[in-house]
Amino acid sequence: MKTSLATAIPLAFIAAAAFAGSSVLQQRAARQVPEDESLSWRLILDLLRRPDWLAGMGGNILAFLLQATALGFAPVAFVEPVIGCEIVIALPIAAHLRQVRLGRREWAGAVSVVGGVGTFLALVDASGGHPSPALYHWGEAAGPALAAAGLAILAARGPEGPKRAALLAIAAGCFFAVVALLTQSFVQQIGQRGFAGALELWQPYALAIFAPVGLTIGQSAFQAGPLAMSLPFVDSLEPTLAIVLAAVAFGQQVNLSLPHLVGELVGAALAICGLFLLGSSPLVHSVYQQTENEKRKREKKPGQGEAVEAA
Repeated sequence: MKTSLATAIPLAFIAAAAFAGSSVLQQRAARQVPEDESLSWRLILDLLRRPDWLAGMGGNILAFLLQATALGFAPVAFVEPVIGCEIVIALPIAAHLRQVRLGRREWAGAVSVVGGVGTFLALVDASGGHPSPALYHWGEAAGPALAAAGLAILAARGPEGPKRAALLAIAAGCFFAVVALLTQSFVQQIGQRGFAGALELWQPYALAIFAPVGLTIGQSAFQAGPLAMSLPFVDSLEPTLAIVLAAVAFGQQVNLSLPHLVGELVGAALAICGLFLLGSSPLVHSVYQQTENEKRKREKKPGQGEAVEAA
């Protein structure tokens, strides 16, 4: 792979911004869908009739194309952590839409995420890797990740709430990490074989399966609870797991000399702490309460024995 960080990092940042805007729009729409549609294709069919979700889906497609292009210029270890900054952009957007202000905790979390990601990127020095490894290497990488996703889905059974949202977000993060590897493999094969040649391989068809499944799980996480209880788990797990899977499947290497390793771990820990600091914010919880109030208002309709709540 010919690495060009000057191209990959800006593309990844723009993709993160597009993912952020689409996440807010899709979460707003998904919270309006009946609970019994969770983890089913009916959820997507229902969401397809909602303008907010369609706008968010358009942003998601744009973000995915930008992410795929970035992965064509740099290893997973450079691209995915930048994508993980999505929540730093998404939460201010959500707060603006709901007319609340970000406080010190939110700004501290944002600085922690950006500083941690910046530290990690400065030290990781990722290189190497083969875009089309043997099938058993794919099994070694993707098998445990998909098994973990399945266990998280089983544990998420139950009513809507923060726990269900978090568990489904963990499952979505596992799927998205696998999707990131499939995307990089497909993009690099296009560079080597051309588009028609890349379509002769199995990766694009696996991508066509895993991406929609991950999308359905992610939308179910948005439906189950507030953005702050789903997005931090996706944004911390997806890049972390993707880097590990890329090392196993592709043989991509990061600098593990002691000074670099310590700095990478500190940067990663700082970013993850920032993500969960944002997720535990009382302001975010108040936004969730506002969303729940709005949902209850929509569910109460005239003529059903209850007065419609005043706006």
